[in-house]
Amino acid sequence: MTATLPNRGNLTFDEALQQSVGELGRGQRCRFCLAGLALVPAAMQTFTMYFVALDPFRQQAWWCNDPEDLSCQAAQRAAGHSACHLPPEAWHWLDRGQSIASEWDLVCGSAWKLHLVNAAYFGGCIIGISLFVGLSEHLGRKKVLGCAATLAGLSGLAGAGAPTYWWYMAARVCSGVAAAGMTLAGRALATEPIGPSWRGVAGVTTCFFTILGGLFTVLLAFLVPGWRAATFLMALPCLLYPILLPSMHESPAWLLMAGRKGDAIAGLAAIASANKSRLPEAPLQDSIAAGAEQKGLLAMLHHARLRKRLLIMLTVSAAASQVYFGLGLSLQNMAGPVHLNQALGFTIEALGCGVTLLVMMRCGCRVTVAYSMLQGGVACLLCAVTSVGLQRVWALAGRFGAASALSLTQLYTAELLSSDVHNGALITTAQAGHVGAMAGPAMMMLTQLPAAASVPFFVWGPVTIAAALLLSLLPDTLGSSVPETMQDMGGASSARRLRIRWPKLPGVRHVFKRAQNSQWIRLGDVDSDQE
Repeated sequence: MTATLPNRGNLTFDEALQQSVGELGRGQRCRFCLAGLALVPAAMQTFTMYFVALDPFRQQAWWCNDPEDLSCQAAQRAAGHSACHLPPEAWHWLDRGQSIASEWDLVCGSAWKLHLVNAAYFGGCIIGISLFVGLSEHLGRKKVLGCAATLAGLSGLAGAGAPTYWWYMAARVCSGVAAAGMTLAGRALATEPIGPSWRGVAGVTTCFFTILGGLFTVLLAFLVPGWRAATFLMALPCLLYPILLPSMHESPAWLLMAGRKGDAIAGLAAIASANKSRLPEAPLQDSIAAGAEQKGLLAMLHHARLRKRLLIMLTVSAAASQVYFGLGLSLQNMAGPVHLNQALGFTIEALGCGVTLLVMMRCGCRVTVAYSMLQGGVACLLCAVTSVGLQRVWALAGRFGAASALSLTQLYTAELLSSDVHNGALITTAQAGHVGAMAGPAMMMLTQLPAAASVPFFVWGPVTIAAALLLSLLPDTLGSSVPETMQDMGGASSARRLRIRWPKLPGVRHVFKRAQNSQWIRLGDVDSDQE
């Protein structure tokens, strides 16, 4: 929870919202909706993988050339990839343009390429976060959002017209880069003008825009079965979204941080006018940092308490993302029509996010995330040991838990760490989530082997349960305030040493050794964080 700062003459940005402008008035709600809409086309770029890479064998999208061929008829009646054992001239695709698998024969020995392209998309997301976080600090949220939306649209069009598989993969990597930028800038524009009392709740609420994008993806994929046409149509919202940008204002928080104090005051005045309130009489401080300079990842790793909390949250984010996208891809192999399965999945996620908001306000983030992770892990284990008919039920239950945990990961990370490391910590947590998302499609490659079809569930389940148990090592943040600096958190003044001997490689000791010219790294207190 964000602390309320005392009045020191000049007001910080958050104090101006709390004391005069308003924290969640009409002005903030309108901006939240306009900026949050950017997450809808960004989500469509992500969830298109559920439909354009469908396995044509599991969808029964092939037919025998000779009705009298008994071996071909037997293979067609059998489930799975029995056609792989037939000669190529014995069968044909019913609709070669249904998915990229039938378009480029990504079946049998080449089926792993279906999941490789999905993993590559999340690799693009990692690049996009690293790229656009710097650009958004220098150019502003609004410009970055427009550039990322345009890039996402153009990448989608390039993917729709891709002549080869590798061309399509390159387009998907670019789509991942752009979608990450849209999500990053859209969330910042949506939540930064909101007061600190409601900003965390607003950040969690943005998951509903992502779910809406998923439902639109299901609808388009159902109405337009061809993968090229569907990819083309899903790219258009990205190209159309910049039309909304002239009606949106730049984030006043970023303007103040960038030294454009006059523009920031004008932005606050526009919000105050929509809220029917007024600007504060006291002047604004020149920076929203209130004297606390943002520190990087290395500073967090050198603080024992921050390091422990950050590493646990990175594990939780990666595990939740792995289960979320892994189960989403698994639904196409389970009983029932794939479009119905995915529609049910996104509906369950909406319910999960709503329940998460209510439980989080009463029980806090730690308990909510822990039980959500446990639900996802247990559901994965049940998917591994139950029949095909029940797998869909447990997969939907797992998506409920994984989506709930993901919606709170960023908020809980912010509550655990001091304000001066929030930027680096939240970016690192998001990147860890995308690393976990890459692991989901990678594990799905094993489903091509009948003997290993349940292995992904046996991996996802224990990993997620272990991540949930790690949360017991973290404190409950319900009702507590966020320290301003690392020093305010304590646990960094002890003289005890953490004995880590670095490898004796040229340059390594020189880079990591502290100024004391010691062979040990002094990382401060290594307390057990018993709080």
